[in-house]
Amino acid sequence: MQSATPLRPQPTEATKVYVIDSANAAWKRSSSEGIHFECQVLLSGEDGGPEAMRFRFDDCPSVYAHMHLTAQFQLLLSGAMDFPRGIKHLQAPGLHYTDHNMPYGPFAVSGGHDMLVLHPKAGGIISMAQSYARREINLQGRLLATEETPTEWENLPGVPGAQFKHLIPYGHGPTGVLVKVSAQAELKMPAPTFGRYEVVVSGSALIEGKPITAPGFRYSIGPEPASPIISLEEDTQIAFLSFDQEALAGGLEHPVLGIEAAAAMARSI
Repeated sequence: MQSATPLRPQPTEATKVYVIDSANAAWKRSSSEGIHFECQVLLSGEDGGPEAMRFRFDDCPSVYAHMHLTAQFQLLLSGAMDFPRGIKHLQAPGLHYTDHNMPYGPFAVSGGHDMLVLHPKAGGIISMAQSYARREINLQGRLLATEETPTEWENLPGVPGAQFKHLIPYGHGPTGVLVKVSAQAELKMPAPTFGRYEVVVSGSALIEGKPITAPGFRYSIGPEPASPIISLEEDTQIAFLSFDQEALAGGLEHPVLGIEAAAAMARSI
């Protein structure tokens, strides 16, 4: 098991912000282990910052079991994913989270699958068919997902007419909240101490002065709050996906798997 120590951003560091308009990103057709998909590379992680990709898998009954060397959110935008290990059925908008070196799958995809895969830093990919990789499994790792029974919308304090609901159960560390607002609503968030993705799931919003349509997003990390998000349309929905300190462990620095994981991801995308 990897024993890397997560690093908390220091008070002297400025908050780093990345804004991505995925509508203008190029698509690439590819395959991995016989699984066919389309992919957008939205953030590469090459600067030591976040890595983000968008995948559209062809309908498939069994995407092979694998793990990444960093934590990740998988935000399902369209279609369905069926997981083993008690997560029977994930429908859009749904959220799946794993810690670093936490295997999952095989899983099935169907119904026009479309998802964002969101890492705090580059994480590569390792197939669990590799026997030596199993010795590096994070046995204390967390695996969280949106519950099959949808939660109800609740009123969001401080924002008239806004509502929210949890995408993953509250109180487990990483958080996923979906917010629904009317046009011209202002959404302020606390400092993204350990990193937060803010994804426009539907509608559009003004982020760092740029109009961003679904499924564009902002990633920020640091000691100071990022600027407020302003919704531009009625019923705009934004997912706020926050990592905790433990989620910053892991990465391609792993002495055994790092090079192979990075190479395997490069071959896939």
